Amino acid sequence: MDTGPIEFATATQTLAGLRRGEFTSVELLRTYLDRIEARPWVNAIVTLDADRALAEARRADEIRDAGGPTGPLHGLPITVKHDQKVRGVLSTYGSESLRDYVPEDDAEAVARLRGAGAIVFGRSNLPEFATDGQAYNSLHGTTRNPWDRERTTGGSSGGSAAAVAAGMTALDIGSDMGGSIRIPAAWCGVFGLKPTWGVVPVQGAVPHPGEPEGAGLTVPDIAVCGPLARGADDLDLALTVLTTPRDDHGGLRPHLPRAPFTAHRELRVLAWFDDPVTEVDPATREVLHTACRALEADGARVTYGVRPPGGLDRLEELFELLFMADVGGGAGDAGFQELRGAMRLLRTESPMAGLHHRALGLTHREWLALHRERLMLLQAWQGLFDDHDVVVTPTVLTTALPHDHSEPVPARRFELNGERHPWRPALTRWCGAVGVLGLPAVSTPVGLDRHGLPVGMQVVAAPYRDRSAIAAARLISESAGGYAVPPLDGTPA
Repeated sequence: MDTGPIEFATATQTLAGLRRGEFTSVELLRTYLDRIEARPWVNAIVTLDADRALAEARRADEIRDAGGPTGPLHGLPITVKHDQKVRGVLSTYGSESLRDYVPEDDAEAVARLRGAGAIVFGRSNLPEFATDGQAYNSLHGTTRNPWDRERTTGGSSGGSAAAVAAGMTALDIGSDMGGSIRIPAAWCGVFGLKPTWGVVPVQGAVPHPGEPEGAGLTVPDIAVCGPLARGADDLDLALTVLTTPRDDHGGLRPHLPRAPFTAHRELRVLAWFDDPVTEVDPATREVLHTACRALEADGARVTYGVRPPGGLDRLEELFELLFMADVGGGAGDAGFQELRGAMRLLRTESPMAGLHHRALGLTHREWLALHRERLMLLQAWQGLFDDHDVVVTPTVLTTALPHDHSEPVPARRFELNGERHPWRPALTRWCGAVGVLGLPAVSTPVGLDRHGLPVGMQVVAAPYRDRSAIAAARLISESAGGYAVPPLDGTPA
């Protein structure tokens, strides 16, 4: 990948340049800060901790020059989504109610990154409390897509994806339940990893106002956090750091095997681009099929026409029930009652609202029955992975949509193939189907559609085969093009 200026290099390439002495951590950090200042309309990094970061960068340079001990991310400037606690730095969750909140400790994932030598210099934008598919809020404003300023980045890790795409950070850490890493990665043309559920710690999220003490210690059964980057190798590096317990804290390190393939000719792919329950934008489908043809030309074996167990219809229903049961549970007593009341009013007008109303009233016995079905479907999917290394799908059924901040959110619609579709669940459909099963998935850029907008392919692997998803994404990007520098003038290429 010829990226030109260092700000568009991968984190792995950047770390190699630091080790070779081609530039310093201070110079690199100032480059990112200059990028942020030069493109204020992107509005991706909305909180800076520049003075402290520059001091840390100077210390990193001194240690490197002296031949001192260094970690795998030594002196690398990174950013973190605004929903994770960062010690000594504003952590607002995009909410006016937390505009002055400064944590005294790091989220565990952030602590591991810092322990590996990373320098956190800023916070990326998101919707308030990460509850929208776009990155905007009244506190920090709207993040705009580097490929087209009139379009959204997606959400909720929209600031993360935009910052990485625009060369404003080496790496960003986002969070994901229904596609909050993967959809923005697809719409901004970068790589994003949703790890296997449970392998990366999520403890340390910024607390909602009024949450009971210790609420952040519980782990939602779909939520993960993971990296967004300009290259697949960066995801692999970040995954190693994020799954390695700190020496002074102990803990388990998951076994995440290396991919059983290293070349295109060894890769076995199942392509699942169509399903009776949904349509995919023809321009998006065209790019996905072109990428698969390029893969086949390079020697990979690609199989079509097999519908995975559950299909989108049941997987989507299962996702919505288990997702909403968790989201509703985090709303606090008053918020929960308000949310359930709204769903009660809407349920006669929207099948999805009816499903959400049901989710908010699940008994533990009902939740266990849904969880049992999830495990049975996961077991059935394992059969697919006996014959295929990865399953590839659209990350999302269309490219980035125009900004739409209209209320209420359930009433939002977009046009596709001459029909009006709801933002939710249509846009989260493919990501949610994978997320509810806890499978690892990478959104990898595979080219631009006929309108000049990035298309993402979701690469899904078996549980704990995160490195297979990453390795396949690397091979796919080699065949299909991977990351490209956006125009950065706010108009499509």
